[in-house]
Amino acid sequence: MTRIEYTRYTLRLEPTARAARSSEAPPEDDWSGAAAHERGADPAALDYLHPEAVAIISALQPAGWQEADGGDTLTFWLADGEEAGEAAGPALARLGALGALEVSRERPGWEDAWRRFHKPRVVGRLYVRPPWYPARADLLDVVVEAGLAFGTGGHASTRQCLEEIQTISPGPLLDLGSGSGIVSFAALRLGFVPVWGVDIDPVAVHAAAGNAALNELSPTFLVGDATAPGYALPAADTVVANIALKPILRLGRRFALGADGGAPELRPAHLLLAGLLVEQGEQAAAAFPDYVAASRRDDGTWLMLHLTRVP
Repeated sequence: MTRIEYTRYTLRLEPTARAARSSEAPPEDDWSGAAAHERGADPAALDYLHPEAVAIISALQPAGWQEADGGDTLTFWLADGEEAGEAAGPALARLGALGALEVSRERPGWEDAWRRFHKPRVVGRLYVRPPWYPARADLLDVVVEAGLAFGTGGHASTRQCLEEIQTISPGPLLDLGSGSGIVSFAALRLGFVPVWGVDIDPVAVHAAAGNAALNELSPTFLVGDATAPGYALPAADTVVANIALKPILRLGRRFALGADGGAPELRPAHLLLAGLLVEQGEQAAAAFPDYVAASRRDDGTWLMLHLTRVP
């Protein structure tokens, strides 16, 4: 079997002034609560510091990239031959015009090295593990092959959601921002049924479908923007929205339509809002006036709110 070789591209961008950063509009479809952020004039904003560079890289390498230096350094990888694609040359040239684009070859086998950092995690009754670790008979098994780009359950917002759904009586569940599918699989293991996952990123949905096969589970994964008023969503007793502040606010507007009969499917008994910074909690909760806070989890940086519907 021929091993694929990779080239690493590191884009070093000049730090922008604080005022300029706060005025940049983030991508409207940013569902990533873990995006590099800058607290500017709007303390609730969670913006990419260099949205033009991020847009080019995400089109060139949809599997993802890494951020460092607070978002001023972006790193991504291309397999051999991809740099010669029709769109790759102009995209790399545009990135080179934005900053210093460093190019280096990776050593053979580098793409497997991340596995030593992907360890099993016990989250309440759940055992979240990569497939190269065995299951545990005393815990509910959730297998995640994260690949190069998708979550492994290590991020605080994911753990908070996994912990909180274990406090809710099982029923139909809707997982918004489903990513690699961890919450969807955990919900099925805990007895929730049916379970749907929705993500705006088709690459994430493809990864989740592969993880579903590993788990021998069958949630329904959908590609789409669940915050868009015209996007049909199934009815569910529990909605988990691990999607960051701005899309959560758009989701709140959909709930407001539901109050007038426009979207009756969005009237769950339980609503979990995650991917939030601690200081964003009040604004997120205010977007759902028909709900009250039942509980919250935060680690000092990341916040999850559990809202329940007012009778």
